[in-house]
Amino acid sequence: AKYNVAAGKTVVGDHEWGHLQIDATSIYLLMLAQMTASGLQIIYTLDEVDFVQNLVFYIEAAYRTPDYGMWERGDKTNSGLPELNTNSIAIAKAALSALDDMNLFGARGGPHSVIHVLSDETQRCNAMVHSL
Repeated sequence: AKYNVAAGKTVVGDHEWGHLQIDATSIYLLMLAQMTASGLQIIYTLDEVDFVQNLVFYIEAAYRTPDYGMWERGDKTNSGLPELNTNSIAIAKAALSALDDMNLFGARGGPHSVIHVLSDETQRCNAMVHSL
C-alpha cells in the first residue's frame, strides 16, 4: 500500500496498487551487499541480519509474481495489468548473487550473520531473464 507521509494513513490499499516493490527491495539489498563488501559496517545486530534474511526470502519468492514493475503502471500497453518485468527479475538476481554467503558483520562475524540464498533461485532468476 501507499501511505500519506504526514498522516500515516493508507492512500491506496494493497489490492488496489499491485506493486510488490521487487525492484526497490532488490536495489536496497544489492547496495547493502556492495557497501558491506567494501568494508563498511552497516549491520550491527542479529535482528538486522534476520531482517535482511527475510528480505532475501521475500525476493526469492516474489520475483516470479507479476507486478507493476518500476514504472508502476502495469503492462506495456499501460492498461493496468501486472506482468513479469525483466528489470525486476534481473535486479533480484543481482541482489541474490551479491548476498549469497555474505557475512553482514564482515570479518568480525560468525555463522549467524551469514546470509543464505537458495542457489536454485539464483539460477531460476537467470533462466527467467534469458527467456523474457
